Amino acid sequence: MKIWLILQTILFESASLYFLSLDQLSFAGWLGYASSHAISTASFTIVCWLVLPMQYKRPVIPAIAFIFTIAFSMPVVGMTGLTLIFLIALYFPKKQQGMGWQRSDVLQLPLHSDVFEHSQYGTAALKDILLFNPSEDRRLIAVNACRFLPQREAMPLLKLALTDKVDDVRLLAYAAIEKIEFAINQKLDVLNTSLTADENSATYYQMAALYWELCYLGIADGPLKDHYLTQAKQYLLQAEQLQPTAQAQLKLGRVLLELKQYPEAISYLQQAKHNGLLLRQVAPYLAEAAFATGDYKSIDNLLRNIPTTDGENLNELKEFWSHEAH
Repeated sequence: MKIWLILQTILFESASLYFLSLDQLSFAGWLGYASSHAISTASFTIVCWLVLPMQYKRPVIPAIAFIFTIAFSMPVVGMTGLTLIFLIALYFPKKQQGMGWQRSDVLQLPLHSDVFEHSQYGTAALKDILLFNPSEDRRLIAVNACRFLPQREAMPLLKLALTDKVDDVRLLAYAAIEKIEFAINQKLDVLNTSLTADENSATYYQMAALYWELCYLGIADGPLKDHYLTQAKQYLLQAEQLQPTAQAQLKLGRVLLELKQYPEAISYLQQAKHNGLLLRQVAPYLAEAAFATGDYKSIDNLLRNIPTTDGENLNELKEFWSHEAH
């Protein structure tokens, strides 16, 4: 059928060219040209449509109309051009490029601390799993993996897991938080026992640091947090009486900031600076106290001494303080 259609196309297109070659073309001649060219175009259109790949044959009417329009509107040239295009496309197709992606297996969450060190999962990945992963088992493993993170990084994730709709996830997160709190309280008991035998500044400082850690990690809040901060303040004051140190004064200044006792906090922070600490170590807390007390004049100088590489949150806080101070 295709050969017959090709021969018919050549025959009728030749007839149409004959009519065009006449010196004087009458109305009958123009009618003969149009008829023969239309028949040859129709035959050519059917042949082209038959050889087209299936994905280009649909929809049928637009595909046929496109071929017919090109071939009919440009005698000889249209058919020749379409023939060359179809021959090149069918017999010299564009080389297929290799796949741009690789299949990979789902990474397993770490179940042991030695595995976590070499794992690709960090706090951001674990947070996404706790927030968006629909698998309960996956969220449980994520909570378990939080145990191998530093406590400061693990606590926000564990608190996030406490809001999970599944009881098992909430219970596992609560148990992990309880374990951290129990370990700190156990250390406090040991230190408290040692104080009865040997009262020294280092032990008082360690106890204050543990009470501060309970607040710093976010384990305690509300009245319990105030109680822990008060305990930390008392132990630091006792450590100061026995042996004043710059580190204890810095810690005491931070505790007093949390208790909103700003004049005392500024005093101890200044003492820490005079006793050997660098200004950039004390400047963030002095700037916080200055902002809280409305001492905006000293904020600019303090902000210049705060390193800009200490984290995005601190940089944002610097911008806020600077904006409010002006």
